[in-house]
Amino acid sequence: MSNEAQKIYNDIRYARLLIHAHADDGHSTVAVGTHLDSGKSVYLHGEDHLRQIADSFDSPAQALTVLERLHAATMRPGPALTDTEREAARARTSLGTPPAPPPPNRRACPPTPPMPATTKPPSTVSSPTTATGSDTTPGRTAPVSRPTNH
Repeated sequence: MSNEAQKIYNDIRYARLLIHAHADDGHSTVAVGTHLDSGKSVYLHGEDHLRQIADSFDSPAQALTVLERLHAATMRPGPALTDTEREAARARTSLGTPPAPPPPNRRACPPTPPMPATTKPPSTVSSPTTATGSDTTPGRTAPVSRPTNH
């Protein structure tokens, strides 16, 4: 491993170099990141012991613009997985239980039909009556009897 590749590896591992995005250029992985101590952004090419700084920029926006212009179709956020991380992910999925089947296709309930319009809303007031319950003269109400406490 070259000294430059080792330094890049350590900077990424110890969070001194923040990787913003990566892409596959057809032969290798390319990525852009920013050195947190200096604020300088870099365009990285290669993987593992072959990784090197291919270009540097004054801002992350400039580096991301170049990566997007060159590799928009394969560009992904964050750092790329290493070979070891890819193998571990592959092993986890192959040893796991098969994925659950999708839930049955549920149809939406039909909409509730609108209430039929009425010509007159139903009355909730009963007709007034007297104490005997036989008088239906409007305006007369039945006397209220209240129990007395003796």
